[in-house]
Amino acid sequence: MNQKIKLTGFLTTLLICAAVAISPASAAPSASQQAKISAVFKAIASSNPYQMSKASKNVSSSALLALNMAQNYYATEKYFRSVTTNTARPLNNSPAPAAAGKAKISIGKVVLTTAVPGFSGTYTDFKFNKSGKITSWSIKSTGGSKISLASKMKELPKVNWSLANDIKAIYWGKGMQLDSGVVFEDSLGRKIFQVQMKNVSIGPKSFSATLGKYQSPDRKLYALSAEPVGCFDAGQVVYFTGVVAKEAIVASGIRGILEIPMSNSCDSTQDDSRLEVTIKP
Repeated sequence: MNQKIKLTGFLTTLLICAAVAISPASAAPSASQQAKISAVFKAIASSNPYQMSKASKNVSSSALLALNMAQNYYATEKYFRSVTTNTARPLNNSPAPAAAGKAKISIGKVVLTTAVPGFSGTYTDFKFNKSGKITSWSIKSTGGSKISLASKMKELPKVNWSLANDIKAIYWGKGMQLDSGVVFEDSLGRKIFQVQMKNVSIGPKSFSATLGKYQSPDRKLYALSAEPVGCFDAGQVVYFTGVVAKEAIVASGIRGILEIPMSNSCDSTQDDSRLEVTIKP
């Protein structure tokens, strides 16, 4: 009887070892997939929104939202540096160019350094759809946890025009139109919001780097730091990118309030007003 037990245990061990031996390792990207990875991350590292726009043909789903987020950041930063009068409120001078990006690319892995908040880190586990486009990836920043982009990048819903404190609303009193947005929880757990803003008034607007707030669904209030900041003319579209501490809660379907600090001029002496944007990803 003991011999049968020993023999059974031995055969079980052999089967387990065989299963481990034949289990496929994480497949390396194909040559065409690797080319898409290289194109996307070279574009982000270039800090050039035009290059990112060209690379968008290689991504879809969450990866497209992420690439758009980087492109919008740099398009806004580039525009703010082009404005010649009293920019970068409240500093009253032209913003310095964002730090140059860098990407170290190997097979199935990218180490990216960029000014876009939450985007610097090591990228692996690239996912592709049937069309060959990148749909998601994993990222781990220094001091952070490894996260899956697909579970951490959310598009903010577009709601009825009549709701004056939600996305897809015009703030008639402040001359701002907000049409779309995303929220990304980065590898460090921080919540990074990006909201499209169009100046529909007859004069310039600006917003502050440090005066924003986020009220999470548990009614706790958190400081919100923004970058880049500056002054934008009537008719101009810019993107507000704000970062909130990891302790803040962003819950799907539950209301949080993003407070964007605005001024009706480019002059740092003007009183602040604020835009309240309901966040229900």
